[in-house]
Amino acid sequence: MRYVRVRFAFPPSVRHPMHGFLDEGDDRRTELLTWRRLPDETLVTLFRVSAPREPYLDRLRSVDSIERFETAPGDGAFYLKAYERLGGPLETFLDAFVDTEFLSVPPIVYRSEGRMSFGLIGPPDQLRDVFAAVPDPIDVDVDRIGSYGGGRRPAGVELTERQREALRAARRVGYYDVPRTGSLADVAEAVGCSSSTAGAHLRKAEAALVEALLDG
Repeated sequence: MRYVRVRFAFPPSVRHPMHGFLDEGDDRRTELLTWRRLPDETLVTLFRVSAPREPYLDRLRSVDSIERFETAPGDGAFYLKAYERLGGPLETFLDAFVDTEFLSVPPIVYRSEGRMSFGLIGPPDQLRDVFAAVPDPIDVDVDRIGSYGGGRRPAGVELTERQREALRAARRVGYYDVPRTGSLADVAEAVGCSSSTAGAHLRKAEAALVEALLDG
């Protein structure tokens, strides 16, 4: 099976209001876990949301296309099931994949500055048609093409919320950039602890991820 990972950048003119909400704070992101398009052109979605819960829901209530929603607590985040009427750029974007053989590989990850990425399984020779059908203001970039080898995340990894927070901060400050642009002190400042504690969180998280990856 051929796997393609694609990145999109939505300019403000076609950006969903809830995608724009991610620009209003550090380390905010949402993950679209599963979805279904109903016959009445309603899109039912399940998200994992990493953002302040009440401000997020207040913003959600102001979006006219959202008909209703439900929430549930999660591990350092919360889950959101939403019902939204299709139309405009959202429907045009989804329609780009209708007449192809591609299957999406969840999660679809939304980040700040209108960025979105997800994986697809299908014939790479159909990418040209998909890209041509994506609305013009949206930038498209292929991250990689290869053979599909299972889920994006190693299975069986158990990290504490503090370890996840340290990893997210390390990525944000450039600790994992090549060449490295952020220091352990920067990570410590971001998570509000000493450099030795930040280092311990990162080492334990990295050890768990490496063990899960190498053990399959």
